[in-house]
Amino acid sequence: MTVHDGQGEVRGYYHDSRVAFPDQDHEIIALRHSDDAVIAEFWLLGTHLGPLGAIPPTGNRFRVRMTAYFIFDAEENLVCERIYFDTLTLLKQLLGGLDLRNPRNWVLAARCVRGLLKTSGDKPHPALTRTTPPAFAD
Repeated sequence: MTVHDGQGEVRGYYHDSRVAFPDQDHEIIALRHSDDAVIAEFWLLGTHLGPLGAIPPTGNRFRVRMTAYFIFDAEENLVCERIYFDTLTLLKQLLGGLDLRNPRNWVLAARCVRGLLKTSGDKPHPALTRTTPPAFAD
């Protein structure tokens, strides 16, 4: 529920995601297009080797199905990318691999839960909740 607007914020997002998952990769499932968009379905995969926001690295691998919408204006300039995925599936893979029978993992698990709680209270960006209904042609 975050918006990264402008070159600096987008570059920061890509930097942070590559720090969290330096081996991040994509497996394309399908590409589609409409009059003003390209839609990509893909698997995103990688290993959690750096911090993901407030969540410390777990060293676990993940594989999550995603959809990305690349939206273009009338001059065919890319104006927006919207990504949709199941966050819980990602978090389950990152945190679920921790062996909690091993006391050495208890501190990491507690830090991960604290990181999740820290980020879960954020409110969605207003651009995501105050949307304008589409105007359909007759």
